[in-house]
Amino acid sequence: MDHDHAHDMPEMGSGDGDAFCAGSGRVMMSGFQLGFGPDQPCVLFLFQGWVMNDAGKYFAGCLGSFLMPVAIVALQSIREMVVESSASKGRVMGMLYDALAAVLFGLQMFLAYSVMLLTMTYEAVMFSCILVGFAFAWFVLRRMKRHKHAVDLSKSSVVGAPCCSSMEDAIA
Repeated sequence: MDHDHAHDMPEMGSGDGDAFCAGSGRVMMSGFQLGFGPDQPCVLFLFQGWVMNDAGKYFAGCLGSFLMPVAIVALQSIREMVVESSASKGRVMGMLYDALAAVLFGLQMFLAYSVMLLTMTYEAVMFSCILVGFAFAWFVLRRMKRHKHAVDLSKSSVVGAPCCSSMEDAIA
């Protein structure tokens, strides 16, 4: 099964030792490879015509590959806050909050499937950017939740009480 999807487009940079990559853009390679180098196929970034065939486009593709998972984690977090808020609203406002949560979920799924398609290009650096993006977003979200929990505990009347010193130690 051929996954080149660019059968009738002329080859860019093939045979040129100074070329950033070869070909007109592929969406799937056979095993993880790099998407740059004169003998490496250029990678198509999600849409026809978005070929990462120079250093600037490659950097933009890698940055997008990093930011998409960050956006997925952020949308999930925002959606969870919206869902929690909808529980305390009336029927009409609750329905609006649920509609907003549904839109956020749709955006999250669009990005998640886009990340899946990027992963299926088997481009090693983009895949690494995706993993680092997810890890970075999880780390930042975890730190924010831990900080919020510490602030909430510091406002609590149980802080400093003998019964709760182990909770304070766990947070610190």
